[in-house]
Amino acid sequence: MAGDIANPRLWTGADLWTAAIASTLPEFDAAMTTVPAWKAVGLLSEDGASESRDEDTNDFYAWGGRLIRTTRSKHKRSIKVTCLEDNLVVFGLTSPGSTVATAEGVNTRTVKVPKSEKRAFVLEMVDGTIKRRRHIPTGEVTEVGEVTLGESDLQAFELTITIYPAADDTLYLDYDNDPQGAVA
Repeated sequence: MAGDIANPRLWTGADLWTAAIASTLPEFDAAMTTVPAWKAVGLLSEDGASESRDEDTNDFYAWGGRLIRTTRSKHKRSIKVTCLEDNLVVFGLTSPGSTVATAEGVNTRTVKVPKSEKRAFVLEMVDGTIKRRRHIPTGEVTEVGEVTLGESDLQAFELTITIYPAADDTLYLDYDNDPQGAVA
């Protein structure tokens, strides 16, 4: 049988972090909390994260119906994750431009029409002793799913983070300690 059973990954835990664009990442072996600029969004749903791709393609054919070329354009990549906590970090991502004030033990959230707010993100995943940090230098929460307010479902915030490419077309960087991916 070809293949290596040590190669497949089952990410058993993850955290999503956010910071201002160009915030310094901690060293790979250091915790994300060692750089105060990075804030955790809190508990994530058991569904994990999902990455989607969207792009336009155009096929060109020679006479007789033979495919000779395909062009690609409008490539878009995004990550979807569901946050289970209603904390200040999640509030800032779901309602950019809104504010919170606390006086005499009462929090007042002034929710405004969302403004565009690009941020940096890190999705840190673990599988046993294997860790992967997906660093998205520039992204933005562009969709917030329907939020259920009731007694039969947890309140949760489904976020779609659109990833913006850098000038050199880099979308994100993955850092890991996986020996299966090491270059010989």
